Amino acid sequence: MNSGVYKMEKGDVVMNPDCRIYSVPYNGVDPEWFLQEVAKRKKHIDHVYCELPFKEMISHVRFTFDDRKSAGENPANVDAMRALYLKNCFEFLRLSKGKVRRICPVNAMCYPFATDEEVKNFVVTLARAANELQIEGFILSDYRVAALLHALLPEVEIHTSCNAYQWNLRQMEIWQEKCGVAVFNPPREILRTPTRLKEMHDAGFKLKCLVNEACLMGCPNSFNHNLSIAMGRRPVLLSCCQNGIADLFRANWILPRWQKHYDDVVDIYKIAGRNAAGDYPFKTIDAYLAEDDSLPLAELMISGTLMFASYMLPGEILRKITIDKVPDKLLTCECRECERCGLCEKILSELIPKEYRESFRFKVKVT
Repeated sequence: MNSGVYKMEKGDVVMNPDCRIYSVPYNGVDPEWFLQEVAKRKKHIDHVYCELPFKEMISHVRFTFDDRKSAGENPANVDAMRALYLKNCFEFLRLSKGKVRRICPVNAMCYPFATDEEVKNFVVTLARAANELQIEGFILSDYRVAALLHALLPEVEIHTSCNAYQWNLRQMEIWQEKCGVAVFNPPREILRTPTRLKEMHDAGFKLKCLVNEACLMGCPNSFNHNLSIAMGRRPVLLSCCQNGIADLFRANWILPRWQKHYDDVVDIYKIAGRNAAGDYPFKTIDAYLAEDDSLPLAELMISGTLMFASYMLPGEILRKITIDKVPDKLLTCECRECERCGLCEKILSELIPKEYRESFRFKVKVT
């Protein structure tokens, strides 16, 4: 159990929020300012995860820029934004050495391998980057890459991505034995199965869980989402909008006040937001540390549904949907019960004016 746990008078075990540890995204802003903000919260930060400054961008952050082009923005302007983002990533990794641990994500869906030789060459590229940038580790979703990289650089720390999709102890044992995994990030939807998290934690595995990025379907590990990316579809249209705006309330995020239910099984809380603007990563970690219920849901959480809602609803309506209005029943809500429950629709009827509700009743189908 985490060291910050203390006993209440009635014997209930509760985590002191001041002892919680987080993984924070570097989002391409001014690196010196970002490091100043990290320093203010250093005791709560296990590591910062940062895009590798490769031109081809080997994570889904590249979709942020691809989508801008698809939406009609000037390609030259978008390329300039991409170049600045990567330049700042390089500067952040250079300046942050010795100040904070840096773990770089590598997303399997973003690089194609036709042969074993291509896999090996890619791993050598990662090893060179680790040495040149002197980073502490990688977040990996591909077993082949993880096993080869561990054999080449056993001193480099390896975390699994939620996209690696470890769901049982035997999988985790194999990844730990063959790939030297130090931290496991189970699938996003496992937050709805805390008994499985307890099983993993009790077996001695160190766990990291994503708390502020919503998804109904295990995104981006759902069959539809992987298929859509393989077919070149725009990811922004495929995230979480499966049943309309009600999905705001039944996705796999954890509200700040719900963390206490996870403190004895989650070692690191991961904050999403590598492509979020400005001070979002710090505003979010501060809200979690303070268990702040007053923020609008759309300001704290990230999801395709929220993105879609921002285009369909006036801002003043979204701002009224604050975290305190989300009922605690949703902590244990399961999608298979939705047909009988109706709670999400009840929330909608109370928070969203009638003239806007029908705009969200649709199905996204990937064929």
